[in-house]
Order: sequence, then structure tokens, then C-alpha cells
Amino acid sequence: MNVTKLLLQQAALNVLVALTMVQPGLAAMLADSSGEPNLLPQVLAYEPPPRGAPGDRKDAGSRDPHNFLALIPATNLGLTAIAHPTFWLYLPASLPDNIPFEFVLRDEQQEVVFRTVFELEKAAGIASFSLPPTSPPLETGKKYQWCFLCGNISRHGWVERVAMKPEILVQLETASLRERVLLLAKHGLWYETLTELVALRGKLLGQLQAATLEERLLIYAENDLRYEALAELCGFEKISSLATLDADWEALLQHPFVRLHGIVSPP
Repeated sequence: MNVTKLLLQQAALNVLVALTMVQPGLAAMLADSSGEPNLLPQVLAYEPPPRGAPGDRKDAGSRDPHNFLALIPATNLGLTAIAHPTFWLYLPASLPDNIPFEFVLRDEQQEVVFRTVFELEKAAGIASFSLPPTSPPLETGKKYQWCFLCGNISRHGWVERVAMKPEILVQLETASLRERVLLLAKHGLWYETLTELVALRGKLLGQLQAATLEERLLIYAENDLRYEALAELCGFEKISSLATLDADWEALLQHPFVRLHGIVSPP
């Protein structure tokens, strides 16, 4: 048995011991009457800014093959702390072909700051567009209206760049990947929260795919996924991978949105 495997087994054992010491009997409390585990209560809570802006996310009921949704908070204004954020769309159905999308960014005086044409994958689901590094950076303290256009459909929202508080930067430096998502949501940074949550879920699913039990427990511990660790250690078979992150995803979409419940599935 090599040193790496010994360390992984020790780490997994430490997870179990720590969880048992902090919350004795928690394993028994995890199961409901059906014998399936319940989610632990620490789920993402997005705090939107106390102000809003006009926007357009629309329903997905149209039969227009170009129809799509904009993923924006109910306030229509999302905050960011970065110069080139990522914007998110939802395609309720696969596109019939590679159809060009247009993205336009305007300042508060409706002057065009940046405009480009790009293509999305035809598959239905979550899609994103990041402002390229060559585009003008968003200025701190200013609001911008962004707009996606495809065919005769347009969707728009607002973004405001804010300065990241020094204490938040310090916390982010030492936070786990999931703690970063929770922290960004707590401070209302919509674009970073959604972007990092999607990236975190995809990364962890890839890591877990070929991992042993000991390696899986170590991954859970490093990312504050106590529910998954306990569920596997207690032998629950009906859990889905990353159930806590799925709960974060549902909380993010159901709390700040008003029309996307039941329409958007996890990425």
C-alpha cells in the first residue's frame, strides 16, 4: 500500500471522526421515514442588491425555435466585481442549426460600449457568453445594459461593477471552492456566483467519476460537502452525486428568479 493511499484513507477516517464528534447521531437523523437521507441545512442564499432595473427574461412557452431565456435576478440588476464577467442564457430546446447570436453592451446613456456576434452550441440547456479580454472593461460604480439578440428575440438585463471589499478578498483566498460560492452569493455578486457554481459542479463531477471511496471522501471534505460524505459512509444508495450543490443550484434559481422554476435543470 503506497503512501498516497494511506494518506487518503487517513483523511477519510478523519472526516468520519470529525463529523461524529461534532454531531453525534447525525447519521441516524439524516434519514427520513422512507430511509432516504435529507439534505443538511447549509444551502446557498443569494442576497440581491436593494435596487433594481428594467429587464427582460420572458417565459419559455413560445414555439419560436430561436426562443431563449436570460438568467438574471428578479431585480434585473446583477452585481459583479470583475472587469469582464460571464453572462448566462437558457435554451429550452435545441436550436435547429448554428444560429448567430448578437451581444450588445451599452452604458447608462445607451451608448454602445461593445458589440459582437457569436454562435452557441445547438444543444438545449445552460449557455454562457464571457466578455472577451479585448473588450472595454466594466468600470467600477457604473451600470451597463446588456442585450442578447437571436432572430426576432431579444433579452436584456443590467450589470453593475462594484469594488470587492478587502475583507472579502482575504476570505476568498483561504476558502474552499464551495465556500467561495457561498461567500459570493452572500455579498450579492450574481455573475460570479452563477459562474463559479457551474464550474465547481462540473469539476467535482469529473473528479468523482473514477475516484475510490477514500478519494471521494477527501474531495467532499475539501469542498465542505458533509452530506455526501455522511451519506456514502452510512451506505445510502439512492443519493445523487453532489446533492448539496444541486440544492445550491435550486436555491439560486428559485429564490432570485420569478419565472424559471421548473424550466431550468441543473447544468
